[in-house]
Amino acid sequence: MATPDFLSSEFWYQHSDLRKVLNNSNKKNYVFALGKAAYAMAISFQEYVSVDQGFILTKYKHLPEEIRSKGQMGIWKCREASHPIPNEHSELYSREVMQDLLGLDETHQLIILLSGGGSSLFEIPEQGFCLNDLIQLNQDLLKKGLSIQKINAERKKYSAVKAGKLLKQLNPNLKTYTFAISDVLGDDPNIIASAPSYPGSEYYIMGNLSASLVGIQKKADSLGYEVRILSDSWDQSSEVTAELMYNELINAKKIDSKQAILIGGELVCYVKGDGLGGRNQETALRMAILSKSIETDREWLFLSCGTDGTDGPTDAAGGIVGGETWEEMKAKGWDAEKELKNSNSYPILKDTNALLFTGATGTNVNDLLILLLAERNS
Repeated sequence: MATPDFLSSEFWYQHSDLRKVLNNSNKKNYVFALGKAAYAMAISFQEYVSVDQGFILTKYKHLPEEIRSKGQMGIWKCREASHPIPNEHSELYSREVMQDLLGLDETHQLIILLSGGGSSLFEIPEQGFCLNDLIQLNQDLLKKGLSIQKINAERKKYSAVKAGKLLKQLNPNLKTYTFAISDVLGDDPNIIASAPSYPGSEYYIMGNLSASLVGIQKKADSLGYEVRILSDSWDQSSEVTAELMYNELINAKKIDSKQAILIGGELVCYVKGDGLGGRNQETALRMAILSKSIETDREWLFLSCGTDGTDGPTDAAGGIVGGETWEEMKAKGWDAEKELKNSNSYPILKDTNALLFTGATGTNVNDLLILLLAERNS
């Protein structure tokens, strides 16, 4: 599991004074790493800042097996819970870490390492509600295809630890710092993981979607691609997105040189059936369907994926399709349009080797879409 590059020397070089403050020998550092990138953030953070006690709360299968089985990694307690719907482990381990946090005082510094997924992983119901209420709420919200801003705004109303409520329960003399990897467009700290420590803590964004796109652009440049970034804040539906990328494919085919067309954002996908899939898989399937009429005169590939390595309630990061995908679907007897109407993109993409499996990536900065065209006559 890779440690994100942006949690490295560059950030601490830019914040050398902050690093000195955090390494204050007169204070004990308690670090709470929360979200899908929690493990990688914790590993990287302790290379630069001393940690006296730590708690990692992340998604199932996001810890190395030997650590998961022990529940411990040195001074770190390590726990896993459910995402994107909270479950009994979410509440159980949230109450466990709260017991630690309630014991901190002015002799400590609380450092929160925050990443996407924290909304469901860290959850204690507000007074008057129970866990089942929150489970039902999350299920209903996710099926509606709402933006993460609207989803998290509703989650906050039912939670005792979101919208800065976490800090309000702690010692008022406790100094708190938050370091976040943003998985929301615009990097609004009110939205990231439903803001357990905002407002109220010193807040720093350590990584985001724009930085990832720049990294991809540099890599594509080095490989000889002509690169265009269409958006770093895309928030449209899978249907609209696939139509846009199809039109980009048509236009790019008129150019002889290698092309790389990038989009970053947070796709929206309306669940219409009881099938299995995710917003990125559906986008890839839609692209395969749209491209069936294109004459294959050069190789192309289209990838739509979640940067955390998971897309929807599946083990795939997303879908990757090309000029031969549609014919392969037909040859295997699939009715792609029918599966699409049932929100059942996963089985058809899996059967045609059009799924991307990465496992947990150790980061989470929204969705990435990449369209590549080979050089003509290559």
